[in-house]
Amino acid sequence: MLTLKSDPSGTPPPSKAGRSATSAAKPGLETVLAVWLQGDTSAAVSRFLETDWSARPLFPPGSTLSLSEAQWVALSYADREAKRVGMEGQAADLKKLSLAVLQAGRDAAANNDSILARKHFTALSQFGEALESPDSLAIVKMLGSGMRRSAEKELAKLKP
Repeated sequence: MLTLKSDPSGTPPPSKAGRSATSAAKPGLETVLAVWLQGDTSAAVSRFLETDWSARPLFPPGSTLSLSEAQWVALSYADREAKRVGMEGQAADLKKLSLAVLQAGRDAAANNDSILARKHFTALSQFGEALESPDSLAIVKMLGSGMRRSAEKELAKLKP
């Protein structure tokens, strides 16, 4: 639900023509979520692990989740309400994807593959940190905090 269609304001998703060869080689959140929304959990988790979570912008232009808290508050009540439902759906998709990454890490740990488990938990922690940016919406920061804490808890269980 992140950018597969226009948001309630009518802003269309970014065109594929504007993407560079570099962005095609390294998946970003938009690519990971597109795969996730197609129902391919394994491929989405793999792409999640390949993503550079320090790259910005994290969310595509036009996404409600790309707004800062100040930008959100500056919207009229009617605009906030129009965007709220879409934003909640986007946040739910992020949470479900993150839970799949967390579970894949737990599965790897259960199979005594601590290297793969660490890769999953580290990527999830980095993603959580990226969401906790000072410029993020409060709901995005809360999601990021929960993801980061869950990942750190799992990392602490792994043998060094």
